[in-house]
Amino acid sequence: MTTVTIHAEDAFATALRAYADRLGKSVNQAVKDLLSPILGLHRDNASNRVNQWKAVYGCIPKEESDFVRKAIAAQHTIDEEMWK
Repeated sequence: MTTVTIHAEDAFATALRAYADRLGKSVNQAVKDLLSPILGLHRDNASNRVNQWKAVYGCIPKEESDFVRKAIAAQHTIDEEMWK
């Protein structure tokens, strides 16, 4: 494993720490999570798709979350007529 150092203004470091804290992650993990997709190292799997929404879990009422969940599920349905 290699160490990478970022030289940044205090405001940047403070904002980065606050971001990591909001996610409940270390600064190191938050930076890796941010940079991995940009560098093509982010695997697209079910776990990653779920994790990207963790910041909004519990932020909307259940009725709205049910509506959103159903709308998203509908996007995963193939319209057979469209592909004939």
